[in-house]
Amino acid sequence: MNTHLLLLCAVFLVSMISTTRSRGHGDDLYSNCGNVFNCGNIRGVGYPFWGGNRSSSCGHPALELACQDNAASIMISNVKYKVLGVYPVTEVLQIAREDFSSGICSPDFTNTTLDPALFTIVNGYINSTFIYGCPNLPTPNVPGQFSCTISGIANKIGYVVPGAVGPGSCFESVVFPISPQLGNQSASLEKIVQQGFEVRLRVDSAACTGCADSKGVCGYDISKNTTACYCADGSSGSPTCALSAAGGPQGQPGSKGSTLRERERSRCREIDGSPWISRSKKIPIH
Repeated sequence: MNTHLLLLCAVFLVSMISTTRSRGHGDDLYSNCGNVFNCGNIRGVGYPFWGGNRSSSCGHPALELACQDNAASIMISNVKYKVLGVYPVTEVLQIAREDFSSGICSPDFTNTTLDPALFTIVNGYINSTFIYGCPNLPTPNVPGQFSCTISGIANKIGYVVPGAVGPGSCFESVVFPISPQLGNQSASLEKIVQQGFEVRLRVDSAACTGCADSKGVCGYDISKNTTACYCADGSSGSPTCALSAAGGPQGQPGSKGSTLRERERSRCREIDGSPWISRSKKIPIH
């Protein structure tokens, strides 16, 4: 028996098991990230989002969508938002603060904070400050006046000012983007708040387009902090699903990688006149 060849075949077998497991995981990602998120009237949402039947490897860590009672939501910097619209072509997400869904008098008093590396506010919306529990108005005709009863606070006067400011002599304030067209009545103000605001996602859409054009499925590699491309053959290390000289995905029958593995299998079968792999105990692939 050729000891050197036997050792070579043992190494080859371990390599094949590792590759099979890796490809099995890649196959799972290709299948899983091919799913889309559906919830209520939010339909067909894919990369860069994840959640629902899309695993965490399918999207950016900060873009997890949730669904409850047919209503989609997302957490951004510890603030919960209702998802009102997802527009892939323009890469825009329309959201509204969950704590303002029933009115403007029960806020969490947590400012909206958007990661500038991931979001930009769409033109037409401005950061505004809702100020609560004031002893009086700064000027008699200040726009965006409202009245709210807050537990333990005697003063009910509130108003909205553009920009991010503190509460001053008032009880508390909260900052988030709204349309600049404020009405003088609280009813119109509530409507503006519940319509939410739009943010544009700052994602590498070109990388995902290249992956999709090569018949791959987009995901996210958190270790590299970049877009990943999952391929039908289980591979995921390249930005696209490359084709072999024979015209099929790498690793599939007809490719150079497949031919090389077949040669190694043939050499291993020559030992003792019987196949090495077929005599080995099957190892479950997880």
